[in-house]
Formats: sequence, C-alpha cells, structure tokens
Amino acid sequence: MSVRLSCPSCNTTFGLPAIPADRRATCPRCGDVFPVRGFDQETGDSRQETESNQQEPLPTPLATPHSPASKTTNRFAVGLVILGLLAVGIGLTIYFKGGFQKKEETKPASTQLAGLGYLPADSNIVFAVRLPPILAYAERTGQDPRALLAGAGVPAQVFGTIEQLGLTLQDIDHIAGSTSLGDGEFELRLTVVLVLQSPLADEDEFLQRLKRKSEPGGKPRYRVEVSRVPLPLLLERVSPLVWVFGVDEKDFEAVDHGGYGPGGVQFRDALKRADGTQELTGLREMISEVPPDAAVWLAADDERDWTQKPAVQLLGQSPDAKKWLPVASSGRGGLFALSFADQPRMKLVVRTADTATADRVRTYFQTRAAETPSATTGGEDTFAFYDAPFDPATGWKTLQQFLADAAR
Repeated sequence: MSVRLSCPSCNTTFGLPAIPADRRATCPRCGDVFPVRGFDQETGDSRQETESNQQEPLPTPLATPHSPASKTTNRFAVGLVILGLLAVGIGLTIYFKGGFQKKEETKPASTQLAGLGYLPADSNIVFAVRLPPILAYAERTGQDPRALLAGAGVPAQVFGTIEQLGLTLQDIDHIAGSTSLGDGEFELRLTVVLVLQSPLADEDEFLQRLKRKSEPGGKPRYRVEVSRVPLPLLLERVSPLVWVFGVDEKDFEAVDHGGYGPGGVQFRDALKRADGTQELTGLREMISEVPPDAAVWLAADDERDWTQKPAVQLLGQSPDAKKWLPVASSGRGGLFALSFADQPRMKLVVRTADTATADRVRTYFQTRAAETPSATTGGEDTFAFYDAPFDPATGWKTLQQFLADAAR
C-alpha cells in the first residue's frame, strides 16, 4: 500500500511504497525522522486528525533543564526592549473580512510556515520574516538585503545574532516568533523559531558559538547565550532544520506538544458575544488572512483592553510611551504585512474596541489613500483596512507615522 507523506519540518511531499513497520518516516530532503500518523493500516485511507504527521521533538546529545530565572534588573530591561518592539503592533493591526466566508482548502504560502507550529497556543502577538522573497527582491533591484530588512523594521540586533551563529541570510528560510502579554502578574515571554534552508554542516560548532551548557536529566534543551541579550536563553533542536529559542519553559509548550503544524491552528479563532454567538476575529483567523506573498508580518489580537495588561502598564510608565496608551486602549487587534513582489505593498488593518473609533480610523485611511495611487481602504463595524504600495526602505517609518497620527 503506497502512501503520500508531508515532512512537518520542510513541507516536502514524498511517497513510500508502504507504511514503515515502525510507523516512522525519514524525509529525503532534510533528513528529519517523524512519526506516520493518520493512516488506516488496512485500507490506507487518510484520517483527518489535528496532529496528523506532526513531528515529535528529537532528543539531543546534551540536556538542560530550566529553572525559573530570578527577577533581575537585566531581565527587566530586556523585557522593556522586547515589549517596546512588539508594542508597535498593538494599536493598529487586523485584516478586515467581509462576511467571514469559508476559507479555501489551500492556505496562503505566507501561513504555511513550519515555524508557526512551534509557537505557544496562548500567544497573542505573532510575527514572521520570510527571507527568500526579500533576497529575490533585493537581487532584482540591486539593493542590499540587510538595508531592506532594516527598512521593514527588523532590529539591527538580529543581524548581529545571525553572524554570531555563523549563518548568512541565504541560510535561513524564515524566522517566526511570538509573545504572550497576559492579564496576570508580569512575566517575560518570548519564543523564536529559526527554520533553515538546509541542515547545518556542523551542529556542534553552531552550539559552541552559543556557549551551550547542559545539566544531567530534564528535557533535551540547552542553556545558551545570545549576543546583546543579557540573560541565558533555552534552545531546543526540533529537527535538523528547526531550532527553537525561548526564555522560559512556557515558551516551549508547542514543542512539548510535538508541534501543531502550519497555519497557526493552535491559536484562538473566535470571540463569544454576550448573546452567545461567535465572531471569527481571533488570532488564528487573522493569520489565515496574511497576504500570500507577505515576507514580513506582525499580527496581534486579544478581546481585552491592552492597557489593562501588566506588561503594557509597565511599559507605559515611560513618558515617551504614555502617548501610545490611548491607541492601545482603542485597539483590539490587527495585522501589519509587507509584500516584496514587483510592486511592494503594505497592508495595515485594525479591529477597534467600538464602531465609533473604527469610523474615525476609516476616515483617516481614506485621507491617506487619496494621496497614494492604487491604494485601497474600507471596512465596516469595528474593522478598517488600508492597502497601498510602499517604499521598502521606509516601510517601518510609514507605520510609525500612522501610529503617531493615531496618537494625536
């Protein structure tokens, strides 16, 4: 009985003459070994299971259990930096959908990222950077890809970390990450998934560059040091292509689960109204609306007021940050995406706390659209969207200008 399988690490599809006796298959492209689930041994029919053919984490030679880090000044400072970068996406960002129509079976390429499957289910801010389309655009236009990424908002520290790991931009397929801004006591949360184009030539050298440390027992994780991050991180090798970094054990919830697969299927996908009906406006639903050719995107969604979250309140103590609190208070979620096709485009969408705020945002978007050829805008109820061409060198500055206008 021949079967068709898809590798959960690199998405390569391949066939086998029969289901292996041990029900484990080896990907011919990346070498990953994963369990074969979802096939009936007698008929060969595929069963639709949530975790079908998802890879289980592979053990590594060394293991590092993680104990909760103490609340040091350095950790506090790093928390502010990370939250400062992510907070830009809180006030203005979710794609408007008219009517919540049934999705096509084939999801956009920008959501078929293996890295998304290893982000915690409780995330409410998610981001991704796909390197191949950016590198292709840079080559077509004769530009420096690092300058393009910087213009799209990628922090300079990222490039230093890539160099520390001994990697080049061409070695990376994509980077996915998330955090969770909870409603309880403040805690620093961050998960970053590095997905490579091909297996590392020397994994031991890669780990040595991170000054890996291990202790007996516990889960197959390393404690590592990343340049410009003044606290140890945890690292787990999920497969030859997938490496997951985190601050705390909670950041590895999806890894411990065995991965959820692409598409953000683990994230919340509905809000329950007071009358008992459900509105499809959750993080999962938003991620499914990322443009197919998006190379850089950030999505945020939560039904609660962002300014009531301890992390945002902590950030808001800064005089410079206080002016953003009204923006965060009036927003509930959003999507910011950049596409690098022949004509690069920016998509900015907002889900507001009420229709009056959405009306004001739509009016503002209409004003901006009138100034830009081929720009489109619209929305209804609590949604507003803006889609227009953009200059890759100034894409992030454009978003900052939108936020500054919203704060006024």
